[in-house]
Amino acid sequence: MLKRTSPISAALVLSIADVERDTGLGKDTLRVWERRYGFPTPDRDAHGERRYDEAQLQRLRLIKRLLDAGQRPHQVVPLPEAELQARMQTVLQQQVPPEAQAPALDSALRQQWLGALQANQTEALRQQLQGHLLRHGLGPTIEDCIVPLSVAVGQAWLNEQISVFQEHLHSEIVQSVLRQALAQLDQQSHPTHPPRVLLTTLPNENHSLGLLMAECFLALQHCQRYPLGPNTPVPEVLAAAQQLQIDAVALSFSATQAPNEVLAALRQLREQLPPGVALWVGGNAPVLRSPRLPAGVSAVRRACELEALVAQWRAAAAQAGA
Repeated sequence: MLKRTSPISAALVLSIADVERDTGLGKDTLRVWERRYGFPTPDRDAHGERRYDEAQLQRLRLIKRLLDAGQRPHQVVPLPEAELQARMQTVLQQQVPPEAQAPALDSALRQQWLGALQANQTEALRQQLQGHLLRHGLGPTIEDCIVPLSVAVGQAWLNEQISVFQEHLHSEIVQSVLRQALAQLDQQSHPTHPPRVLLTTLPNENHSLGLLMAECFLALQHCQRYPLGPNTPVPEVLAAAQQLQIDAVALSFSATQAPNEVLAALRQLREQLPPGVALWVGGNAPVLRSPRLPAGVSAVRRACELEALVAQWRAAAAQAGA
Protein backbone atom coordinates (compact mmCIF):
# COMPACT_ATOMS: atom_id res chain seq x y z
CA MET A 1 0.00 0.00 0.00
CA LEU A 2 1.19 3.51 -0.82
CA LYS A 3 -1.01 5.24 1.75
CA ARG A 4 0.97 7.04 4.43
CA THR A 5 0.00 6.90 8.07
CA SER A 6 -0.58 10.09 10.01
CA PRO A 7 2.37 11.08 12.21
CA ILE A 8 0.14 12.80 14.77
CA SER A 9 -1.12 10.96 17.83
CA ALA A 10 -4.81 11.30 18.66
CA ALA A 11 -3.93 12.56 22.17
CA LEU A 12 -1.42 15.16 20.98
CA VAL A 13 -2.08 18.85 21.46
CA LEU A 14 0.00 21.19 19.33
CA SER A 15 1.29 24.72 19.54
CA ILE A 16 0.91 27.16 16.66
CA ALA A 17 4.54 26.48 15.75
CA ASP A 18 3.80 22.74 15.60
CA VAL A 19 0.85 23.36 13.29
CA GLU A 20 2.97 25.61 11.07
CA ARG A 21 5.63 22.91 10.70
CA ASP A 22 3.07 20.17 10.01
CA THR A 23 0.87 22.00 7.50
CA GLY A 24 3.12 24.67 6.02
CA LEU A 25 0.55 27.32 6.98
CA GLY A 26 2.23 30.36 8.53
CA LYS A 27 1.48 31.55 12.03
CA ASP A 28 0.23 34.91 10.76
CA THR A 29 -2.07 33.15 8.29
CA LEU A 30 -3.56 31.01 11.05
CA ARG A 31 -4.19 34.09 13.21
CA VAL A 32 -5.81 36.00 10.33
CA TRP A 33 -8.10 33.06 9.51
CA GLU A 34 -9.08 32.83 13.17
CA ARG A 35 -10.25 36.46 13.11
CA ARG A 36 -11.68 36.55 9.60
CA TYR A 37 -13.32 33.13 9.20
CA GLY A 38 -13.78 31.91 12.78
CA PHE A 39 -11.45 28.97 12.19
CA PRO A 40 -9.24 27.58 13.55
CA THR A 41 -10.52 27.82 17.12
CA PRO A 42 -7.58 26.96 19.37
CA ASP A 43 -7.74 26.64 23.13
CA ARG A 44 -5.34 28.62 25.32
CA ASP A 45 -2.92 27.25 27.88
CA ALA A 46 -2.09 28.82 31.24
CA HIS A 47 0.23 31.29 29.51
CA GLY A 48 -2.33 32.31 26.90
CA GLU A 49 -0.60 30.40 24.09
CA ARG A 50 -2.73 28.79 21.37
CA ARG A 51 -3.20 25.01 21.47
CA TYR A 52 -4.70 22.96 18.63
CA ASP A 53 -6.21 19.48 18.83
CA GLU A 54 -5.97 16.76 16.16
CA ALA A 55 -9.41 17.49 14.68
CA GLN A 56 -8.36 21.05 13.85
CA LEU A 57 -5.02 19.84 12.54
CA GLN A 58 -6.72 17.38 10.19
CA ARG A 59 -9.06 20.10 8.92
CA LEU A 60 -6.12 22.45 8.37
CA ARG A 61 -4.32 19.74 6.40
CA LEU A 62 -7.32 19.41 4.11
CA ILE A 63 -7.48 23.17 3.67
CA LYS A 64 -3.79 23.32 2.78
CA ARG A 65 -4.19 20.57 0.15
CA LEU A 66 -7.13 22.41 -1.38
CA LEU A 67 -5.16 25.65 -1.44
CA ASP A 68 -2.30 23.83 -3.17
CA ALA A 69 -4.85 22.56 -5.71
CA GLY A 70 -5.83 26.14 -6.55
CA GLN A 71 -8.72 26.87 -4.18
CA ARG A 72 -8.83 30.21 -2.37
CA PRO A 73 -9.01 30.73 1.41
CA HIS A 74 -12.50 32.28 1.48
CA GLN A 75 -13.81 29.26 -0.46
CA VAL A 76 -12.53 26.59 1.91
CA VAL A 77 -11.45 27.86 5.34
CA PRO A 78 -15.00 28.31 6.71
CA LEU A 79 -16.12 24.84 5.54
CA PRO A 80 -16.56 21.94 8.01
CA GLU A 81 -14.41 18.87 7.48
CA ALA A 82 -17.14 16.86 5.74
CA GLU A 83 -17.57 19.55 3.09
CA LEU A 84 -13.80 19.85 2.72
CA GLN A 85 -13.62 16.12 2.06
CA ALA A 86 -16.39 16.39 -0.53
CA ARG A 87 -14.64 19.30 -2.23
CA MET A 88 -11.40 17.31 -2.30
CA GLN A 89 -13.19 14.49 -4.10
CA THR A 90 -14.58 16.99 -6.59
CA VAL A 91 -11.10 18.35 -7.27
CA LEU A 92 -9.85 14.81 -7.78
CA GLN A 93 -12.63 14.02 -10.24
CA GLN A 94 -11.99 17.23 -12.17
CA GLN A 95 -8.30 16.55 -12.71
CA VAL A 96 -9.10 14.91 -16.05
CA PRO A 97 -12.61 15.14 -17.52
CA PRO A 98 -13.86 11.76 -18.85
CA GLU A 99 -13.82 12.92 -22.44
CA ALA A 100 -10.21 14.11 -22.16
CA GLN A 101 -8.73 11.08 -20.46
CA ALA A 102 -5.36 9.88 -21.68
CA PRO A 103 -4.67 6.27 -22.68
CA ALA A 104 -4.73 3.86 -19.76
CA LEU A 105 -1.49 3.76 -17.80
CA ASP A 106 0.14 0.39 -17.24
CA SER A 107 -0.31 -0.44 -13.54
CA ALA A 108 3.26 -1.71 -13.23
CA LEU A 109 4.61 1.56 -14.64
CA ARG A 110 2.39 3.53 -12.28
CA GLN A 111 3.60 1.61 -9.23
CA GLN A 112 7.21 1.84 -10.36
CA TRP A 113 7.02 5.59 -10.93
CA LEU A 114 5.18 6.38 -7.69
CA GLY A 115 7.48 4.10 -5.73
CA ALA A 116 10.56 5.83 -7.10
CA LEU A 117 8.97 9.21 -6.43
CA GLN A 118 8.23 8.26 -2.82
CA ALA A 119 11.85 7.15 -2.46
CA ASN A 120 13.01 10.47 -3.98
CA GLN A 121 14.94 8.63 -6.72
CA THR A 122 14.98 11.62 -9.04
CA GLU A 123 17.81 10.51 -11.29
CA ALA A 124 16.18 7.11 -11.88
CA LEU A 125 12.93 8.84 -12.84
CA ARG A 126 14.77 11.20 -15.19
CA GLN A 127 16.56 8.33 -16.91
CA GLN A 128 13.33 6.35 -17.25
CA LEU A 129 11.57 9.27 -18.91
CA GLN A 130 14.51 10.01 -21.20
CA GLY A 131 14.60 6.35 -22.22
CA HIS A 132 10.91 6.41 -23.13
CA LEU A 133 11.54 9.55 -25.17
CA LEU A 134 14.37 7.93 -27.13
CA ARG A 135 12.31 4.80 -27.84
CA HIS A 136 8.98 6.41 -28.73
CA GLY A 137 9.54 10.05 -29.68
CA LEU A 138 8.34 13.32 -28.19
CA GLY A 139 4.64 13.28 -29.12
CA PRO A 140 3.88 9.69 -28.06
CA THR A 141 5.90 10.14 -24.85
CA ILE A 142 3.73 13.10 -23.87
CA GLU A 143 0.43 11.43 -24.79
CA ASP A 144 1.06 7.87 -23.63
CA CYS A 145 3.45 8.41 -20.72
CA ILE A 146 3.67 11.93 -19.30
CA VAL A 147 -0.05 12.80 -19.37
CA PRO A 148 -1.28 9.61 -17.64
CA LEU A 149 1.66 9.64 -15.22
CA SER A 150 0.89 13.25 -14.26
CA VAL A 151 -2.73 12.30 -13.64
CA ALA A 152 -1.60 9.37 -11.46
CA VAL A 153 0.78 11.61 -9.52
CA GLY A 154 -1.94 14.21 -8.99
CA GLN A 155 -4.33 11.56 -7.69
CA ALA A 156 -1.62 10.13 -5.43
CA TRP A 157 -1.02 13.58 -3.97
CA LEU A 158 -4.72 14.20 -3.39
CA ASN A 159 -4.94 10.80 -1.68
CA GLU A 160 -1.92 11.69 0.50
CA GLN A 161 0.18 8.91 -1.02
CA ILE A 162 2.94 11.38 -1.87
CA SER A 163 3.83 14.74 -0.40
CA VAL A 164 3.60 18.18 -1.96
CA PHE A 165 7.34 18.37 -2.57
CA GLN A 166 7.31 14.97 -4.29
CA GLU A 167 4.53 16.14 -6.61
CA HIS A 168 6.72 19.16 -7.37
CA LEU A 169 9.69 16.87 -8.02
CA HIS A 170 7.65 14.99 -10.60
CA SER A 171 6.69 18.22 -12.34
CA GLU A 172 10.26 19.53 -12.37
CA ILE A 173 11.66 16.25 -13.73
CA VAL A 174 9.10 16.16 -16.52
CA GLN A 175 9.66 19.81 -17.40
CA SER A 176 13.45 19.50 -17.46
CA VAL A 177 13.28 16.47 -19.78
CA LEU A 178 10.79 18.21 -22.09
CA ARG A 179 12.87 21.40 -22.22
CA GLN A 180 15.92 19.37 -23.15
CA ALA A 181 13.93 17.62 -25.88
CA LEU A 182 12.70 21.01 -27.15
CA ALA A 183 16.24 22.37 -27.34
CA GLN A 184 17.39 19.34 -29.33
CA LEU A 185 14.41 19.60 -31.66
CA ASP A 186 15.08 23.28 -32.32
CA GLN A 187 18.72 22.54 -33.11
CA GLN A 188 17.67 19.99 -35.70
CA SER A 189 15.02 22.20 -37.31
CA HIS A 190 14.85 25.88 -36.48
CA PRO A 191 11.29 27.03 -35.65
CA THR A 192 10.90 29.62 -38.42
CA HIS A 193 7.47 28.71 -39.78
CA PRO A 194 4.22 30.52 -38.93
CA PRO A 195 2.05 30.70 -37.02
CA ARG A 196 3.86 32.73 -34.38
CA VAL A 197 2.33 31.47 -31.13
CA LEU A 198 2.41 33.14 -27.72
CA LEU A 199 1.95 30.71 -24.79
CA THR A 200 1.03 31.70 -21.24
CA THR A 201 -1.50 31.43 -18.42
CA LEU A 202 -3.50 34.27 -16.91
CA PRO A 203 -3.16 35.52 -13.30
CA ASN A 204 -3.90 32.99 -10.51
CA GLU A 205 -3.04 30.10 -12.83
CA ASN A 206 0.31 28.67 -11.78
CA HIS A 207 0.20 25.31 -13.58
CA SER A 208 2.66 25.54 -16.47
CA LEU A 209 3.25 21.88 -17.42
CA GLY A 210 0.32 21.97 -19.84
CA LEU A 211 1.87 24.98 -21.55
CA LEU A 212 5.16 23.15 -21.99
CA MET A 213 3.44 20.11 -23.48
CA ALA A 214 1.56 22.39 -25.86
CA GLU A 215 4.83 24.03 -26.85
CA CYS A 216 6.29 20.62 -27.64
CA PHE A 217 3.52 19.85 -30.13
CA LEU A 218 3.90 23.30 -31.67
CA ALA A 219 7.63 22.65 -32.01
CA LEU A 220 6.90 19.38 -33.80
CA GLN A 221 5.00 21.54 -36.33
CA HIS A 222 8.02 23.89 -36.57
CA CYS A 223 6.01 26.86 -35.27
CA GLN A 224 7.66 29.95 -33.87
CA ARG A 225 6.89 30.00 -30.15
CA TYR A 226 6.98 32.74 -27.57
CA PRO A 227 6.47 31.21 -24.09
CA LEU A 228 5.89 33.78 -21.37
CA GLY A 229 5.45 31.34 -18.50
CA PRO A 230 2.47 31.53 -16.13
CA ASN A 231 0.58 34.43 -14.56
CA THR A 232 0.54 37.04 -17.32
CA PRO A 233 -2.06 39.82 -16.90
CA VAL A 234 -4.45 40.30 -19.82
CA PRO A 235 -3.04 43.76 -20.76
CA GLU A 236 0.44 42.24 -20.99
CA VAL A 237 -0.83 39.40 -23.19
CA LEU A 238 -2.35 41.99 -25.51
CA ALA A 239 0.83 44.08 -25.53
CA ALA A 240 3.00 41.04 -26.26
CA ALA A 241 0.70 39.90 -29.04
CA GLN A 242 0.95 43.31 -30.71
CA GLN A 243 4.67 43.89 -30.30
CA LEU A 244 5.71 40.34 -31.23
CA GLN A 245 3.27 40.25 -34.18
CA ILE A 246 1.66 37.10 -32.83
CA ASP A 247 -0.60 34.95 -35.02
CA ALA A 248 -2.13 32.88 -32.19
CA VAL A 249 -2.38 33.11 -28.40
CA ALA A 250 -2.42 29.77 -26.55
CA LEU A 251 -3.65 29.69 -22.94
CA SER A 252 -3.94 26.91 -20.37
CA PHE A 253 -6.53 26.67 -17.57
CA SER A 254 -6.59 24.09 -14.78
CA ALA A 255 -9.74 22.56 -13.29
CA THR A 256 -9.68 24.85 -10.26
CA GLN A 257 -10.09 28.09 -12.22
CA ALA A 258 -13.35 29.93 -11.53
CA PRO A 259 -15.58 29.55 -14.64
CA ASN A 260 -16.84 33.14 -14.69
CA GLU A 261 -13.29 34.49 -14.40
CA VAL A 262 -12.14 32.29 -17.28
CA LEU A 263 -15.02 33.41 -19.50
CA ALA A 264 -14.55 37.08 -18.62
CA ALA A 265 -10.84 36.95 -19.47
CA LEU A 266 -11.48 35.13 -22.74
CA ARG A 267 -14.17 37.63 -23.76
CA GLN A 268 -11.81 40.51 -23.04
CA LEU A 269 -8.99 38.92 -25.03
CA ARG A 270 -11.21 38.01 -27.95
CA GLU A 271 -12.66 41.52 -28.12
CA GLN A 272 -9.29 43.26 -27.95
CA LEU A 273 -7.10 40.93 -30.00
CA PRO A 274 -7.13 41.63 -33.75
CA PRO A 275 -9.64 39.37 -35.57
CA GLY A 276 -6.78 37.68 -37.42
CA VAL A 277 -5.10 36.52 -34.22
CA ALA A 278 -6.32 33.07 -33.21
CA LEU A 279 -7.14 32.34 -29.56
CA TRP A 280 -6.49 28.72 -28.56
CA VAL A 281 -7.29 27.40 -25.06
CA GLY A 282 -6.71 24.08 -23.36
CA GLY A 283 -6.56 22.42 -19.97
CA ASN A 284 -8.95 20.73 -17.56
CA ALA A 285 -11.23 23.66 -16.74
CA PRO A 286 -14.75 22.27 -17.39
CA VAL A 287 -15.94 25.64 -18.72
CA LEU A 288 -13.71 25.15 -21.78
CA ARG A 289 -16.15 22.48 -22.93
CA SER A 290 -19.16 24.68 -22.28
CA PRO A 291 -21.41 26.33 -24.91
CA ARG A 292 -20.72 29.55 -22.99
CA LEU A 293 -17.26 29.73 -24.53
CA PRO A 294 -17.01 32.99 -26.53
CA ALA A 295 -17.18 32.81 -30.31
CA GLY A 296 -13.77 32.89 -31.93
CA VAL A 297 -12.11 30.84 -29.17
CA SER A 298 -10.89 27.35 -30.13
CA ALA A 299 -10.67 24.80 -27.29
CA VAL A 300 -8.56 21.65 -27.36
CA ARG A 301 -8.96 18.75 -24.98
CA ARG A 302 -5.45 17.39 -25.45
CA ALA A 303 -2.23 19.11 -26.45
CA CYS A 304 -1.83 16.89 -29.52
CA GLU A 305 -4.98 18.50 -31.00
CA LEU A 306 -2.93 21.66 -31.58
CA GLU A 307 -1.61 19.96 -34.70
CA ALA A 308 -5.06 20.24 -36.30
CA LEU A 309 -5.39 23.90 -35.29
CA VAL A 310 -2.00 24.69 -36.80
CA ALA A 311 -3.00 22.92 -40.02
CA GLN A 312 -6.27 24.87 -40.15
CA TRP A 313 -4.47 28.16 -39.56
CA ARG A 314 -1.94 27.45 -42.30
CA ALA A 315 -4.64 26.44 -44.75
CA ALA A 316 -6.59 29.64 -44.05
CA ALA A 317 -3.42 31.72 -44.38
CA ALA A 318 -2.56 30.08 -47.68
CA GLN A 319 -6.07 30.68 -49.01
CA ALA A 320 -5.97 34.34 -47.92
CA GLY A 321 -2.64 34.81 -49.67
CA ALA A 322 -3.71 33.07 -52.86
